[in-house]
Amino acid sequence: MARQEANRWWLVFTGSYTPADREGIETLLFDAERGELKRLAGCGGVANSSYLAFDERRYVLYAVSEHGEGEVAALSVDRATGRLALINRQPSHGRSPCYVCLEPDGSRVYVANYMGGNASVYPVREDGGLLPASDTVQHAGSGVRPDRQEAPHAHSIMSDPSGRYRIVCDLGIDRLMVYRTSPDGKFEPAGAIHTTPGGGPRHLAFHPSLPLLYLLEELSSTVSVYAFDAERAAGELLQRVPMLPEDFKGANLAADIHLDPGGRWLYASNRGHDSLAVYSVGPDGLLTFIGHASTGRTPRNFAPVPDGRHLLVAAQDDNRIDVMRIGPDGMPEVIGEPYASAKPVCIVMTPAPPELVSAG
Repeated sequence: MARQEANRWWLVFTGSYTPADREGIETLLFDAERGELKRLAGCGGVANSSYLAFDERRYVLYAVSEHGEGEVAALSVDRATGRLALINRQPSHGRSPCYVCLEPDGSRVYVANYMGGNASVYPVREDGGLLPASDTVQHAGSGVRPDRQEAPHAHSIMSDPSGRYRIVCDLGIDRLMVYRTSPDGKFEPAGAIHTTPGGGPRHLAFHPSLPLLYLLEELSSTVSVYAFDAERAAGELLQRVPMLPEDFKGANLAADIHLDPGGRWLYASNRGHDSLAVYSVGPDGLLTFIGHASTGRTPRNFAPVPDGRHLLVAAQDDNRIDVMRIGPDGMPEVIGEPYASAKPVCIVMTPAPPELVSAG
């Protein structure tokens, strides 16, 4: 997303690990001038809403429900109040769905099922509701870590910048599985990128202008840089950089990865070390480590604000969301008072609509 410096107000949605009888999805308003979050509304009915995606055209929020066989829900968003209302829901066709994303044109929704080791695709109705899944693709195999890689574990799915491919990070088999989607909504295998054995690929981010992807490896706490060949749906490893200090002795699981809107800095979150690892991005896209920014406990997901000046960090085990201001050297620092939120694990945002700002 391009940097949007002039925008002061941002509509923020948060998902959490909370039961269905709690308002686990919240709508917040972020004031970028003051660096403050304000609650607008909450919505129950979706247990463990651990990942969200937002359709700016239809004003619909999609949320996975990460429990048992799992579901994916579509919720309408009121532009004047931020209130959410359930449109419908569909089964995820795999256990423990943990990621949801949109086709770039909004015509389909994709879900990755962690324990199911598979991914599903759903056509979207004009009102934003979800039609039954048009396909589910099942992965097979295992990795070198019997404690975490005994079977496939699809941890995320997203489109490449061209919109031609859907890429699934499968932590269990150390692969990025690359698919096209046929006109009738079927997954078509296009390629596979074999990643470092035992690394556990979890999330990825693309460089805004270079043909590079940045892969976060959960199990090895490492960021790997790949040249991505969109013609062959293939990748070449260029660089691996650690996310932890050399003298760190505790347990750690890497969680999330994002570039700042201008592509100058890359951030990756550590659960255990409880920090963001910060890197500068060179003209060639390769990374240089800058330092660690301390966060609350278990920074699972975080979101760079498109103004390029702030990060919002979900500190799951401190039950709070921190606002961090990014300095001229790329280093973020917590500012102000945290926003209290029960087990927050996902943050997405969009420019706040004028009717919401004027009403507030």
